[in-house]
Order: sequence, then structure tokens, then C-alpha cells
Amino acid sequence: MKVAVLGLGAMGSQLVLRLLDQGVDVTGWNRDPARGRRAGIPAERLARSASDAARGADVVITMLADGRAVRSVVTGVLDALPRKALVLDLSTSGPELSREVAGLVTGRGLRFAEAPVSGSVGAARGGTLTIMFGGGADELAAAEPVLRHLGRQTIHIGPVGTAATLKLCVNALLHTFNATLGEVLGAAVAAGIDLRTAYDTIGSSAVAAPFVGYKRDAFLAAGRPPVACAVDVVRKDLELFLDAVPDPGLDAPTVRTAVGVVHRAQAAGLGQQDMATLAHLYRPGGAGEP
Repeated sequence: MKVAVLGLGAMGSQLVLRLLDQGVDVTGWNRDPARGRRAGIPAERLARSASDAARGADVVITMLADGRAVRSVVTGVLDALPRKALVLDLSTSGPELSREVAGLVTGRGLRFAEAPVSGSVGAARGGTLTIMFGGGADELAAAEPVLRHLGRQTIHIGPVGTAATLKLCVNALLHTFNATLGEVLGAAVAAGIDLRTAYDTIGSSAVAAPFVGYKRDAFLAAGRPPVACAVDVVRKDLELFLDAVPDPGLDAPTVRTAVGVVHRAQAAGLGQQDMATLAHLYRPGGAGEP
């Protein structure tokens, strides 16, 4: 099986490395080719164009910034794909865009499914992601030989659009928790409690979650931590969730509050920083505090 991964950001590059570790014939592509090289992907596994990466591939994985990027890149590679190839979108694209791209792909006699993931960069490298699958049974069977290398479990949510929606629900919960965690840590420090003591106590409490463990270094960093998920991306995810809520009367007040926090962080110049830097809003001196 030949696989192409289009998009070699923090997650996509780790997917390529993981698949290489598992002996999969995989080629990666990114608009900025230096990203793949910096991640340690061998030069011979990096294509010069998205079409070159996708040409002849059985499965094409997209892991891109947003749905518009997915639509643009997928549209550009359709002519390179053999009939019945599977386009598998692992991005956080939103249900409307996912259905639109599915129509473009299937209209060319190809197959499409969405498989957004939950987990850290480390989980991508270690093959322990949780994968939400949206598509038909045939598409799931075609994707399984690849997905089994990437996740500890693949959950078939339903048709295209359902997994994209559930991913937004998961991310909305994650991002509101992230904002709240930053806020309560700020309150603890303001009360004279050591930051590490506060964080590790939370990590041992009833609200402990894998997120608390794998984001520990980022929250406790003296400076700016490596960017796993930027504040700008958090805003995109939360606004996609609000757009996807089927009943506007639900209002989603908690998520809207988190969006307000993200707006504050962007105004403070944190947009390109890791999501954990939302906590800087609540530290002595505010967001300017390193």
C-alpha cells in the first residue's frame, strides 16, 4: 500500500515518521518543504508537490490547517490519483466543509472519509491517537490498514460529517478546559501557592486527564513552550464548533466565554504561541510576563 501525507505540521510530520517506523511506503508533502526536513523526515520521502506525493497513492491523508486548505489541496491532486483511491482527511475541517470535499472526491470516482484525531504530538508519534471515523463501511475497511498504525482505537461515528462534528465537540471541551486551567492556576499563584505544586495537585485530583499530564511542561515553562497547538488554531476550532451547533438557541455560553479569552490572548500577541500560554493572561504582569 502506498500512502501520501499532505501537510507536515506538528501532527502531520509525526504521522509520516510513525508510518515509516511501521514499514509503510509513505511520502509527505508540505508547502514549506523545510518543515519536513526539520522534523527529520528523510529527503527521499519528501515530494516537491502535492500531486507528486499523491500520484499513484492508495490512501491520501490530509492533515492541514483548516477546511479551506483541505479543499484547495485535495482539488489540486485529484487528477494524480488512481481510481478508487481513498482520500482520508485527518484535519479539523468541520462537517460542512467535509461534506463538500466528499462530494468533490466521490464525483471523480474516488473515495472519501474523515478521520479526525484526538491526542498529542507524542501520541501521533507513538501511534496512540484516538481516531473518529466518518464514512462508509467500505471506506473504513480501506483505511484500517493505515489507521491501525496511528491510533489505539478507531471509532466509527457515522457518515461523513458526524466525525467532523464530534471532533469539534471534543476540541471545544478541551479548549474550554485549557482556558479554565490557566485561570485557576493564576488564582492559585496569586494566593501564594507554588505553580508546580498547584499543577501537580490538579494532576492528581478528580479532574486529572491525559491533557493535564502531557501539557505539564508547556504550562510550567518559564518562557514560550514549543507550539503544539497555537492560540490562533484554538480560535478556529471554537468558532467552527459554534458554527456547527445545530440549534442556535443552545447558545453554548461556556464556549463563547472561552472564545472571549482567546480573543484577549490574540490581542496580547499570543496568537502564534502554544495554547498553554493562555495561562499567561492570569500571571503577575499579564500576557507580557515570559
